[in-house]
Amino acid sequence: MAEAVVIGDLELDLVTGIVIDESRKLVVHGWPGEDGDLVQDMGMAAARIRLTGVAVGEEADGRLEQLRMAMQSGEPQDFAASAAVASNIEQVMVVALRVLQPPGRVHYYEYQLELIRYVPPPPPISGFDAGALEDIASAVDAAASAAMGEAAALLGTLEGAAAAIEQGMDAVKDAAALAENALELAQGLKGLEELLSAAGSVIKAYTG
Repeated sequence: MAEAVVIGDLELDLVTGIVIDESRKLVVHGWPGEDGDLVQDMGMAAARIRLTGVAVGEEADGRLEQLRMAMQSGEPQDFAASAAVASNIEQVMVVALRVLQPPGRVHYYEYQLELIRYVPPPPPISGFDAGALEDIASAVDAAASAAMGEAAALLGTLEGAAAAIEQGMDAVKDAAALAENALELAQGLKGLEELLSAAGSVIKAYTG
């Protein structure tokens, strides 16, 4: 008995078989030194549907071409089928199409069709303004510019302080040199005083 299957606006001819593959997405992590594995459940995988059927008659070529166009468009298609298919599958995407025309058969095609359940993405977060990202980027740029300005000013202050310290060191060196010269002069005067004192003693002894 043929099943009634509709994809988009096309009702398929003589669907002779339907196979539905459903599975869970499980990630298995090995535990070193422990028995067994850690299994992480990632939810249900998208159901896959495989259809087989026959297209006959003069309109068969055009109907198969509609299936090809649905696959090439990459757009989700409305899906309806008999009770043999889970009712929660409302939209599908055409993944693969295989067509066979037996030798000597005119307007007679055997086809295999693979579909995957399509679930629309969730709506965007309410109240989120994409332009806010630009405002955040502008604020970050302004803060970075201000920080660079403050860093440049601080660098200038540090350079000025370094120059003042260098000048102070030069002044200290000059004062130290002056003190050393004064000390040498004082030592020289003391020697001269001793020489004059000795000369006076000699003169006094000579004159009686």
